[in-house]
Amino acid sequence: MADCPEVILGSVSIPTEDYGKIQSAADQGRNLWRLSPIRTAQIVGSEHLGLSPTDVYTMVEQFIEPGSGLPHAVVRVKHGPCTFLVELYQPEKRGPKGIWIVDSVLTVER
Repeated sequence: MADCPEVILGSVSIPTEDYGKIQSAADQGRNLWRLSPIRTAQIVGSEHLGLSPTDVYTMVEQFIEPGSGLPHAVVRVKHGPCTFLVELYQPEKRGPKGIWIVDSVLTVER
């Protein structure tokens, strides 16, 4: 989308993310923002994906993927004139003690 070219769209892969280490840190009480899909979208999105910490982040839904059983979440982000959906999942633990990882960023057509 031409309005917000700074935002990275599509499948997200951040090479520095070690899911086991991130989960271990959360288990030890560090980086507890990883336990919230909204905070994860906000922090990872701001640091790596061109979003801003001052954008408006809203939970759209959480669901269990049929087949894999992986918990997923979708967060809507209002970034200037653009709206995006950030899709996340829990790769290590499921439920309130599991970390969230950004899977993809999609644009919402106006």
